[in-house]
This record gives sequence, C-alpha cells and structure tokens, in this order.
Amino acid sequence: MSLAHELKAQRPSCKIIYIGLKGEKVEGLQNQYQVFDQVYHIAAGKFRRYYGQSFLAHLGDVKTQALNSRDFFRVIKGLHSAEKIVKAVKPDVVFSKGGYVAVPVGLAAKLNAVPIVTHDSDSVPGLANRLAGRWAVVHATGMPVEYYNYGRSKTVYTGVPVDKRVRPLSTSLQRSYKKKLGIPADSLVLLAAGGGQGAQQINDLMLAAAPKLLAQFPKLYILHFAGIKLAGQMGVERVRELYHRLLSDSKRVQVLDFSGEFYKYSGAADLIITRAGATVMSEFAVQGKACIVIPSAVLAGGHQLKNSQVLAAQKAAVVLPADVTAGRLLKLTSNLLKSPAKRKLLAKNLGSTAQPQAARKLAALIIEVAEKSLP
Repeated sequence: MSLAHELKAQRPSCKIIYIGLKGEKVEGLQNQYQVFDQVYHIAAGKFRRYYGQSFLAHLGDVKTQALNSRDFFRVIKGLHSAEKIVKAVKPDVVFSKGGYVAVPVGLAAKLNAVPIVTHDSDSVPGLANRLAGRWAVVHATGMPVEYYNYGRSKTVYTGVPVDKRVRPLSTSLQRSYKKKLGIPADSLVLLAAGGGQGAQQINDLMLAAAPKLLAQFPKLYILHFAGIKLAGQMGVERVRELYHRLLSDSKRVQVLDFSGEFYKYSGAADLIITRAGATVMSEFAVQGKACIVIPSAVLAGGHQLKNSQVLAAQKAAVVLPADVTAGRLLKLTSNLLKSPAKRKLLAKNLGSTAQPQAARKLAALIIEVAEKSLP
C-alpha cells in the first residue's frame, strides 16, 4: 500500500489494480485499500516445504504431499482467473511482490506479453518470484544486490517499502506513542512480536521470561503481539489467560493479536524481540530500534536465517539461535534493558541500514518500465 500511494503521488492519473489471495484477512485495512482503483481476489496454491527437511522426509510427509496436490489445482484455477483479469484491464506492467498470488498472475502476464517487475524483501528470493521472475525485465531488491543470484544487469537495489506512517523517532515522538498506548512516558517498554500469525516459540519464551523481567524492572511494560491465527496452538485469548495466572498484577502487560497501527507500538518500544522478516526489520530500521532477533528455522528457503546472518554481520541486531532457551533470552533481555548505551548502539547500526526512500525508488522504476511498454 505504501508503494501504491507513492505511485499515485508520482503519477496521479495512473490506475492501480490489486490482485490478492481469495480469503485473505483484510480487517481494519478497508480504508487503506481505497488507494487501489480496483481490487480482485483469486485462488492460489502454496508449495509446502520446510527448510532443512530432507528430500526423502519431504516425500514421506503424506499430509504435506496431499495439501500440495490440492493446491496445484488451485494454481490452475488462479491462472484462469488471473488471465481473465489481465486481458480485461490490459496492464502496462505487472508488479510481483511474491507470495502465492504472484505465480498465476506472473504466468498470466507472460502469456499476454506484459512486462514484469519483481521485488524481494528477504535476502533469499522467494519461490514465487523465482518462478514469475524468470520473465521479469527488472528485479528490485530489499537488500544490496550481492545477496541475490539474479543477473546484475537486471537487478536494482531499492530497499523495502514500508508503511508511510513509519518514520524516524525523536524522544518526544516516542513519548507521544507511549502516551497514546496508556504507558507512562518514563517507562521502559519491551515489545515482543512473532509476525502477523504469531510465533508459538516467542509466545512460550515471553510467558517464561515476563514474570522475572517485570519483577526486576518496576517501570517495565510489555507489549506482546501473540498473532491472529495459531492453528492448533494457543491463540491470543489463551496467552492473556496465562499471563493472568502467572502474574499477580498483569496491568503492565498488553497482549494483542494484530494492529493496523503497529508502528505506534514499535515506536513506543525501547527494546524489541522479533523474528527476522525483512519488511518488519526495515520498519524497525527506519524507526531506529534496538532488536533481539530470533529467526524461524523452518520457513521455506531458510530466508529468516539468512536475513539474520546479514543483520549479525552488520551488528544491526542481537541474533539468537532458533532454539534459544528462555533462560538465555531472559539474561540477554535483562542486560539490554539495563544498558541504554548498548540499545543506542544497536539502534544506530540498524538505523544505518534504513532505506526510507524505498517506495519512491520502486515506484519510479515501475513507472519507467510501464512507459517503455506503451505503444
């Protein structure tokens, strides 16, 4: 959406058509969706594979194979829908951010001779962009081009577009965010977030560490995003219930599932415990945040592991192993909360990687490709 707003700013007359996944959750985003001239949702399929899983183990995973077989037909259905849309709207360019929908839409673009621009936020290109990107005229990247195996002549480093409301923080702005969240201005704020769907591991680690942290730091407040969906695992209500059981006074803990104003919570934080997703790390970079990163070890392609390696090399975050214990996380978190100087250095190093003009660069690139395709 930040890219869409920038496209409109640079070319007010441009028409933007968004194609999303059928059934995707867009609660709280309807007003923001108004930037799009048309919105479509199509079927698409996911190819499930898990980082570190052997080929034989993958073949023997009956449930995964069954789901992959089912989703193959969803891709075929999505291709039919995508081609109808592409033929109807006759786009000058198709932009692929990756994800399930990118495959059928990318194929439809290729079949109709529409130029494709891809963008990868992570240091490892996703499978969808590797497929659709075979026909791309330009590959935009969220990290410097040396991390990608695309042809250098077709690769452009733009950075990762972030929510336009995300901006560098001043002391007064951070205090204003705390005030809006009902937190005292002189408090310490620890934010824990495992992504939109949450992370069972981070939920468990926080439940184990929180009682000791709150006892050790009387001015500490915890903002815990437990996720909107944890299939077969504990959801946000269960996490809240466990905090109430563990703490005699849980007023200094806010447990949330999702927020369309996440930037306020991250802006209020003095320290963040997070996964290693490229987009959220780009937001934290713009805000200049001290982060403890616990990458997921099972996501396909191991992209979070490689993202975290990049962060560690730049000393832009404290990176812990995927199997970190609650005791180790507690000790490290405590040490950082005690040391404003260490937090400031981490924030400075991560902030130096920020690309606040990413949306502007990417929009200009897309417009350039679109104009070249005009008759």
